Amino acid sequence: MRRASWSKIILSILILIALGCVPAFAQVDLSGAWNPRYHEDQPERIPGPELADFLGLPINEDARQWALSWDPSRLTVPEHQCQVHTVAYIYRGPLQVRIWEERDPETQQVIAIKQYISTYEQNRTIWMDGRPHPP
Repeated sequence: MRRASWSKIILSILILIALGCVPAFAQVDLSGAWNPRYHEDQPERIPGPELADFLGLPINEDARQWALSWDPSRLTVPEHQCQVHTVAYIYRGPLQVRIWEERDPETQQVIAIKQYISTYEQNRTIWMDGRPHPP
């Protein structure tokens, strides 16, 4: 009898320990202001590599000629001033990102996740309420 009560106590303790180890279910919240760290590949991200330094890039002669013909003054031409970089560069370049959630005032369900990206003052909305994609 005494042995049975000890086994119940030990079993209860083991169950409590097992339940205490289960991670809590929570949604990820990325809201806030974000800045790049520039901790990886620092020479390539901040000052940039030397001009015409193609070391390690698998390019052919045509690609080399195209790269050498690039002129930074083209960014002063009005047609190129508002040209946005690709998404991959935008999040790796010099920027500040602000992320916030838009919620339904009654249900508190997330309607949209909004982003403000300082590079070219971009605003991006990710709709989370199941609405159809725009045409």
